[in-house]
Amino acid sequence: MFHDLHVHTSLSIGENTVEEMAEFARRVGLGAIGIARYYNGKIEQLPKAEGIDLVSCIIIKSDSAAELDKEIRKVRNKAEIIMVHGGDYDINRAACENSMVDILCHPELGRKDSGLDHVCIKAASENKVAIEINFREILESYKRRRIYILSAMKKNIKLAKNYGASIVTTSGAVTKWGMRSGRELASFAYLLGLELGESITTTSTVPEEMIRINREKLAGN
Repeated sequence: MFHDLHVHTSLSIGENTVEEMAEFARRVGLGAIGIARYYNGKIEQLPKAEGIDLVSCIIIKSDSAAELDKEIRKVRNKAEIIMVHGGDYDINRAACENSMVDILCHPELGRKDSGLDHVCIKAASENKVAIEINFREILESYKRRRIYILSAMKKNIKLAKNYGASIVTTSGAVTKWGMRSGRELASFAYLLGLELGESITTTSTVPEEMIRINREKLAGN
């Protein structure tokens, strides 16, 4: 089963609702999508969707490592997946060093380097923090910027492979038209340097195992 753990929606009726995204996800063959929302002090319950698994994903965006840790502790027992808004090196490193984090999102965001080094990746491997490959970063970038992003993603994939860190590939979609099938996302990871089998795991077994473990913990098992 294919998963896309980074999809932005609105709970309100109208454009870009959970129901619309879920319906489109079914059409492109996804079995589960992560409904990602930035933490604003509260966590809204997700509706049920027929034929697809909806996963509660909270994104923490912080200005400092100390603040990041505090915010994570507030929501760790309330959300199925904890994601960190990456880009700043100190935040990237703090996320990789925090075992309560599940995914570091777009560590290369707004940078001319990859945002990670061997220290970060080694910590991510030890703490089971997955590094995100976010398709929207490429989809919505202009040509010159795209070169930097692709180079950064390739470097992070190489580092992750060298140190055994997990990778998840997501659409980062903010509308249903930004969503992609699991195989398309896996193909993107393959083009960036993963072997075919490895690329498929970034949209299947890696996110699936992450969800399973966290749901067991939340259930008290």
